[in-house]
Amino acid sequence: MQFTLKFLVLIKLPTSVADCSYSIANCNYFSGTTKYNTCVASQGDKEIQNQLGLTAYHAGDMNTAIKWLKKAAEPVSDDKLMYMPAVGGQKYGTVMRIPDKNPVPGHRGAQGLLARIYAEGIGVKKNEKKSKHYREM
Repeated sequence: MQFTLKFLVLIKLPTSVADCSYSIANCNYFSGTTKYNTCVASQGDKEIQNQLGLTAYHAGDMNTAIKWLKKAAEPVSDDKLMYMPAVGGQKYGTVMRIPDKNPVPGHRGAQGLLARIYAEGIGVKKNEKKSKHYREM
């Protein structure tokens, strides 16, 4: 019975999870295919996100380019949430955010390209506010 169960888990898991939301370990399932970069980028790899954005930009697909470039450009913070229970007759407790001391910066190339896209209106309306936002990240 144990052998059958292990066999089913090994066979069933990759096929049932393959086209749903990907886990980090599952990206290797797509190694050598076009889905691999999308899978890795979905896990937060800034370099791959930037590469997907650049590829779409050069192909003229501005919606996809901006989607991936924005993901690559944004810094990643691992803020912690701490719950403080209700005290002194309060009905609800308080949730405090403890900022991450070492956030991962966004991809500088993606930030620069987004600033240029919005400043020059390449495939989008010109937007100096958004351009400034990405220039100053």
